Amino acid sequence: MRPALKDALHCVVDNALRRHAIVLHRGAAGSMLVAGEERWSRYLPARFFRGDPVEKLQLGSCRAAELPAALDRWQELADITVARVDRLSQRMFPAAAWLRVPEWIRMVARVPAPPEGFANSSARSDQRRVRKNGLTWRISHDPAELATHLRRDYYRYTRLRHGDDAFVQSPRLMRRSFRRGGLLWVEQAGRPLAGLVFEHSPPLLRMVTMACVDADARHLLQGALVALYLFSFDYARSRGLTAIDMRGSRPCLRDELFSVKRKFGGRIEEKPDNTYDLLVRWRTTTPPVLHFLGDSPLIVRERGRLSALCVAGDSPPVVVPELLRRLEVTPDAAFGQWDEPAHDRGGEA
Repeated sequence: MRPALKDALHCVVDNALRRHAIVLHRGAAGSMLVAGEERWSRYLPARFFRGDPVEKLQLGSCRAAELPAALDRWQELADITVARVDRLSQRMFPAAAWLRVPEWIRMVARVPAPPEGFANSSARSDQRRVRKNGLTWRISHDPAELATHLRRDYYRYTRLRHGDDAFVQSPRLMRRSFRRGGLLWVEQAGRPLAGLVFEHSPPLLRMVTMACVDADARHLLQGALVALYLFSFDYARSRGLTAIDMRGSRPCLRDELFSVKRKFGGRIEEKPDNTYDLLVRWRTTTPPVLHFLGDSPLIVRERGRLSALCVAGDSPPVVVPELLRRLEVTPDAAFGQWDEPAHDRGGEA
């Protein structure tokens, strides 16, 4: 089935069958009104409250067609409102009244030539750590090694690292990707520490999944996961591939995974298989809103492209040249009243 048709059918079924839960989260950081299946809508609340105790008040549930009116009715209770909504249902939400935040973004990195290396100082530091710890790589095309990696490493590691948010790829899809590419092992003195399942899609190498051996987080201290990124560039270069698809990252400029992929040259793109967006709004930029956006500058969709929404004067500013523009919020401004820094405005036609 074509992806576009599959996406449309998913949205139709979702609208027909699903009731969207509406939950008010309250804690020391402030309050957030959240709509959508909690397992998948918790990313922004988790960043807002940062692990502090949260009281959750269930306000009810409703069909997609009723959701905009329900959120209008309850929004006065919260500093920020978030709705996880599929592409079809978004048409019922007024464009000017909500920020469109993609649930995931895609990150693709160019494969640098060996003399050029990585411009980022943190990436170069990772290279030194990998060399110091004697880490090496090898490629496997043995289905038995894949089966061992999935059973022993991948499923356990993914669930331990991501908890209830873990999304585990099906064995069938993993085997298909493996046949199209392989399994890259990071080893130390012949002992595997971490594995990366990848596939070829010239000119791209696509990362599929990565995990520490035995789900042992101690391998992280030796640089096992950053080595997977570094060695994937070496392998791609050896096969004449010119870019690496690092797959999805969350829509936040200070997300940990985003920062890792960024230092290895990952550039932001739309993720074509996104079915959902996070719709976000607030009434005025109160201290809780400013604190949230300062800690979590959001990537938002506008004018058919992606931009960044940050707090004015944040330090250090996160600069992402491939985004359309940088928007800044100031204290007590109404929703939708944000500015571009003077140096950004100068580049607009």
